[in-house]
Parts: sequence; structure tokens; C-alpha cells
Amino acid sequence: MAWTKVDLINELALIRGYRSYLEICTPTSGMLYGAIDRTRYSECRRLMYRYPASVMAKLIYRARFRDTLPVDFRTTDLDIAECVQAIQARGLKYDVVLVDPFHEYTQSIRDIGVAVDLLNARGTVIVHDCFPRDGALAGPTFVEGAWCGVTYKAYLDFVLSRDDLDFCTVDVDFGCGVIRRRDDNRSLPGRVGGDTAADKAKIVERWMRLGDDYDAAFTLLTAHAGTLLNLVTEEEFLAAERARA
Repeated sequence: MAWTKVDLINELALIRGYRSYLEICTPTSGMLYGAIDRTRYSECRRLMYRYPASVMAKLIYRARFRDTLPVDFRTTDLDIAECVQAIQARGLKYDVVLVDPFHEYTQSIRDIGVAVDLLNARGTVIVHDCFPRDGALAGPTFVEGAWCGVTYKAYLDFVLSRDDLDFCTVDVDFGCGVIRRRDDNRSLPGRVGGDTAADKAKIVERWMRLGDDYDAAFTLLTAHAGTLLNLVTEEEFLAAERARA
């Protein structure tokens, strides 16, 4: 059976001794909160925005997605500032933060930044939908049904603009971005696709000049995914993690 983001998260608990987990999601993303292994993660919390506002909407959501688990921090709109303030007021930090956002650009890059800020020192951010294969799934505005949006663009813009972070992308479940602080002293695996190391700087420079040209971004991603994403298989990622444990 193909791995999902949750399989990756559960395995990290065994390898790195993680115990606390936060999920940043919406009613139409995340979707696997119940599959987090509570025998490994003793502390699990969820921040959900665009949360159903009416009683009827909540009942429909729970019936549709069979999700009756608690939502610890919630807001009915796109603004998560009060939720983040509530987390910070309690002094909470997490070993793993999953970002499965509303997949438009503004919310995606905001949520990734929030996740990094809420990490424990050796923690890991997992970002879902970082490697959509089908351009039809990668539109910049919300559509009903399957939609990866432009989270991949926000993810790459974020990590490529920071020199204090290390990242790679595990090629499972529409691409799971993995972000850590560099002071962890254990760099993440990655490879330079079919491009030479000398070409990588030029490709990254092209990427950073794209702005909001999402068609060009998807084309460049498709052509140079290995280089831009530091793309690895699940086997490569887990082998490297276990070797450093």
C-alpha cells in the first residue's frame, strides 16, 4: 500500500523519539488526523480554519468525513492569528507540525511560517501537496474536490529564501515537504535530480524570479523537480534518518 503523510509522521516518532504533534488544516485538508498513532504521539492537537460555522454545517462535515475528533484551536474564517496567539500563550511547541493548508498561496506560505515558529528545537515540519503531478490540480484558486493548489510554490519560495533551514521532499502522497532548522546538525537527504550542481543555482534563480506566474512555476517544477524539491524516495529518506538516529 502506498505511503501517506501520516505514515511518514508516525515513522518519525519511532526514529527521532517525537511525542508531540500539531496539525494545521481546514475541513477539506488534513483528513487523516485519526490515523496519527496515539501510542507514539502522546500529545496531539489540531488547528483548523474555515471551520464550519453553523451546527448543521458541523454535522454535515462530521458525517461526510467521519471526523468526530476534537479541534483544539479553530476559526470560521481564514485568519488564524487568534489561534496562534492561544498556542503561544500556553507556551506550546511541537515535535512535528503538519501543514495541510487552504492551498492558495497566501494561506500556504503563512501556515508554513507559523509551523516553523512552533517547532521544538529538533522538530520537523511536514508540508503536504508539494509535488502535484497534474497541472489541473495545481490551480491558484480554490476548487471543489481534488486540489493541491499552489502550496508547492509557497513551500519552495519559503525554503529557498531561508538560509537557516534544511529541507527535502519525500516523493509520497502528492509530495511531503520536510523542513528542519539547520542547527539540528543532521542535514536532510536530497539529490540534484538530472541537473548538475552548477545548474542548480541557475534553476533556483529562475524560480525566485517567477513571482505569481503559476503556469511558469508548474512548468519549471515539472522539468526540474529533483533539483528544486531535493526530491527523495521514502526509502532513501528513512534510510538516511535511521543512519543518523
